[in-house]
Amino acid sequence: MPVEIEVDVILFDMDGTLIDSTPAVNATWVEFAHEFDLDLDDVLHNAHGKRTVENITHYIPSLTEEQVQSAVVRFETRVLEIAEENLRTSKETGVASGTIVPMPGAKQLLSERAFSMAEVGPIPHVFITSDDCTHGKPDPEPYLKGAERSNAAIATCIVVEDAPPGVLSGKRGGARVLGLETTHDGKRMWECGATWLAQDLSKVHARWDGDHLFVLLDAAPAPQYCGKRM
Repeated sequence: MPVEIEVDVILFDMDGTLIDSTPAVNATWVEFAHEFDLDLDDVLHNAHGKRTVENITHYIPSLTEEQVQSAVVRFETRVLEIAEENLRTSKETGVASGTIVPMPGAKQLLSERAFSMAEVGPIPHVFITSDDCTHGKPDPEPYLKGAERSNAAIATCIVVEDAPPGVLSGKRGGARVLGLETTHDGKRMWECGATWLAQDLSKVHARWDGDHLFVLLDAAPAPQYCGKRM
C-alpha cells in the first residue's frame, strides 16, 4: 500500500541505485579474479555495496598499502572504461542509455564523470565518496556525513539503498531506509533493517509542498518478510 512521508533530505546510494554499474563492475572483477586467482563466485556474491578499497584489501591481502591504493585506482578506472564501451555499444544498438553505466565507489572526479555519462540528471550538490570516509558501509559514517553536509538531522532523512551493507549503514545511523530489490533479495534487505521495500525507483515519487518535501513510496512495509533482523 502506498505511503507518503515527509523528509528533509533524500540520501541516495549511487552504485546499483541511481546508476547500474553491475555489468561493468562484474566484468572488472572477472579480470582481477584471473590476475589474482580469486574465487569469482565469492567476490560477485559478497563485494557489492562495499568500498573498492575494502574489497581489494579483503580479497587480495598480499598487497601492500601502496599497492592497494594503486589497485583501487586501476579497478575503478577500468570499470569506467568498460562502462563507456558498453554505452557506445548501447547507443549504436538503440539500447537506452543509463541502463549499464557505472558509479564507481570512490573518487569525486570519477563519480561526477560517471554520473554525467549516465544522463541521470544534474550532479548533486552533495557527494560523499570513499575519500570522504574513514569507514565504509555498513558503518553509518557515509550517511551521517551525507546528512551533515546537507544540514539535516539523520532522523529526518530517508536513505535509498540496493545492498545489505548500505541498509545497515543507514539504519545504524538512525535514518529510515527504503530498500530496492534491484540487486538483492527482499528478504535479505528486510533482515538488515529496511523500513520499506520497493521493486525499483519507478515506485518512488517526490513532491514539494511549499518548503516541505514529501516522498510517495509504492512500497511494502518490511514486516511482510519473515526472518531475524541483523
